Amino acid sequence: MMQFAEHVQVRPEKFGSVIFETLCEKVFVTNKTGAEILRLLKQHKTPEEIIAQLAHDYGCSIDLIRNDVEEFITNLTNHALLKNAHK
Repeated sequence: MMQFAEHVQVRPEKFGSVIFETLCEKVFVTNKTGAEILRLLKQHKTPEEIIAQLAHDYGCSIDLIRNDVEEFITNLTNHALLKNAHK
């Protein structure tokens, strides 16, 4: 399960979302698709569940969505905004 780091706040906006990393005071902005991925992550959805949901919502193949979702999650992880939570 993925979860946001303790020092991360996410705020939905009309254009997508704003991610605020409070330790270094960095701000990240997403589009509406990024906001949807963040919303699903907050619901503790797995990357596979997110990929399936977005493929369904956008009427696309899973293969078409997979790379973008995995890249988005990797970027969040690389910036220490998201981490693997161990149960």
